[in-house]
Amino acid sequence: MDNVKPQDLTAADIHVEIGATWIPPQDIESFIRETFDVTSRGMEVHFSSITGNWRIDGKTYPNSPKAEVTYGVTQMNALVLTELALNMKEPKIYKTVYIDGVEKKIVDQEATIAAQQKQELIKQEFTKWIFADEKRRDRLVAYYNRHFNGIRPREYDGSHLIFPGMNTEIQLRPHQKNAIAHTLYGGNTLLAHCVGAGKSATRS
Repeated sequence: MDNVKPQDLTAADIHVEIGATWIPPQDIESFIRETFDVTSRGMEVHFSSITGNWRIDGKTYPNSPKAEVTYGVTQMNALVLTELALNMKEPKIYKTVYIDGVEKKIVDQEATIAAQQKQELIKQEFTKWIFADEKRRDRLVAYYNRHFNGIRPREYDGSHLIFPGMNTEIQLRPHQKNAIAHTLYGGNTLLAHCVGAGKSATRS
């Protein structure tokens, strides 16, 4: 059976964004504590497999300069921005204005852009952090391979093909014959060989 199993992916093959639902909440909590220097015992991360929503308890008062300034803005600290990112949402900050004497709330463009920039910084930090620890990397890569790496693309062997009428001076290489077999038996084919690999002869 090993010859039909997909080859295990490595961490370099797996791109993980914050909000990926297969990442355990405990890892998200560790990311928050380590990156934002949050020490509060009341801070906990929860994920609902029913609704698909993430929730961070204790996000209102992190009491951390990194959470409030380095990775946050006045209106939204880093934990609030992280919760939004986990749920694939961008921050929007509103301000109150008066138009013709009527009070209205509108988007504060400057504050919103600042918050979005901090959220993007958090996403970048998460991407660097997630596989930085060897034990965490090995655990998550093993989980990903076990649960998601289940498809091995079909391979085509064109070594048996013959080409009546073809110029005898032309000798197709194995990858060209395999590509022709793919075209014949696969239904749809993209010839994405590099420049000089013989795509023209394969198509002909």
